[in-house]
This record gives sequence, structure tokens and C-alpha cells, in this order.
Amino acid sequence: MHPSGAEPDFHLFLLLGQSNMAGAPPPEARDLVPNPRVQVLGYGDRATPARAYDAWSVAAPPLHGCDSGLGPGDTFGQEMAAAYPDDRIGLVPCAINGIDIDFYRKGVVSARRHEFPIPPDNRWAGAYDWVLTRAQLAQRSGVIRGLLFHQGESDSGDLAWPGKLRQIVDDLRCDLAIGDAPLVVGELLHGGLCEGHNALVNELPRVIAHTSIASAEGLCGIDAYHFDAAAQRELGRRYAQRMLEALSRADKKY
Repeated sequence: MHPSGAEPDFHLFLLLGQSNMAGAPPPEARDLVPNPRVQVLGYGDRATPARAYDAWSVAAPPLHGCDSGLGPGDTFGQEMAAAYPDDRIGLVPCAINGIDIDFYRKGVVSARRHEFPIPPDNRWAGAYDWVLTRAQLAQRSGVIRGLLFHQGESDSGDLAWPGKLRQIVDDLRCDLAIGDAPLVVGELLHGGLCEGHNALVNELPRVIAHTSIASAEGLCGIDAYHFDAAAQRELGRRYAQRMLEALSRADKKY
């Protein structure tokens, strides 16, 4: 049952994580060609590209804050639009640079809460309620089909991380009434300082139902933590491939 006014052919995806989801490298000319069927829910008010907080507009990088760049969500949106040529794609950016996993936990206030503001006015105790509010607003227009997650640098090697992410996903799926909407999680930069965390990333399909992994194999970085522009484009394609596979499996059940 979709909310009144929601369009079933407007496919929504939540973008969760920290700086690699928001994107670090500056976009290039090829990244700035818009597709009117790919839209983004404004992360903040800005003039270029024109955005209003919590309002839909045509997607263009950066999808997140002014200090962000090209992220995987940009190419992901284009790939999903190509896969659904008669439909629209809606991106709901909810990543925050530098945050730890506790920022997203329901009913938890991160010990690092004071370090990172939550848009638009930092009024939220934690990011979970912020994400939930934005997702529920998006649901008035379309249908949430899946979640993308790229985080772990701030929790590298923490054995509690998979279980914390499982609870976050369980809470979102329940509170948004989205059933077993697929989750795709990206690996951290191979050869980077947090590469060891990928062992925990790759445990997630066994920990969280309907989860798949977007590999970072062969992708390059601009430093020891962040992907470069070419890597972000390829990562976005890999996210889309995994999401389309998951949605196809789900559709075959009905």
C-alpha cells in the first residue's frame, strides 16, 4: 500500500554513509550532463546547482553538501534510469562526512555527535530520525526500492560494526514499511588505510538479509581513504548492478 499521491514508477533509493558516499573528487564535465528522470531530494539550500532542502530537483553532483563532490550515487542514478527507461529515479542523500556508525543508530547519541552537524540546522539528536523524516517525505512522492550504504572508515576493524548496521537496517525497513528492500554496501578502498575493514563488509550478506556487496577491486583513490572520480563512476555502476540483481530476484517472488 503506497502513501496517497506516491507514484509507483518513481523508484527511490536512500544514500547512506560517510565521505565516500557523499563523494570527495570534483565532478568533471561528463558528470554534469543531467537526466531529467533522475531527481534528488535537496540536501540543503544552494544556488549552484539550484537546490532547496527537502525539495525535488534534477540530480547533478554534488548530491550532498557543498563540501562534497562526485559520489557513487551520481552514476548509480544514471544506470538505474537506463534500466527503467519509462520511469523516474529518486535519490535521497543522507551521508555525512566523517561520521561513525552510531550516528545512524535509532535511539543512540554518538559520542562524536558534537563533531558533525546534521542538516539543515543541526537540531537532530542523531541521524536516524533525520534519515527517517527525509525518507518518509520522499515516500509521499514515490516508492523506496532499496538502500545504498558506504561507511566504515570511522569504525575500521570494529567487530560490533556488522551487528550495529543490521539493527539500523532492520529499524529502517520496519519504520518505513519497506519489507525486505535490498541493501547494497560498498567496499572500502583497496590498498587504503582501512582496507582491512572489508573483511567485515563482506560478512554482511550473512548478517543482514537481502544484502549484497559492491566490490572496490581495481579502483583507485585520491588519498589513503577516498576514491577518485573514475573509481566513483565505476563504483556507482557496481552499486547499480547489484541493486538490479537484487530487485530482479525480489520481483521473481511475485
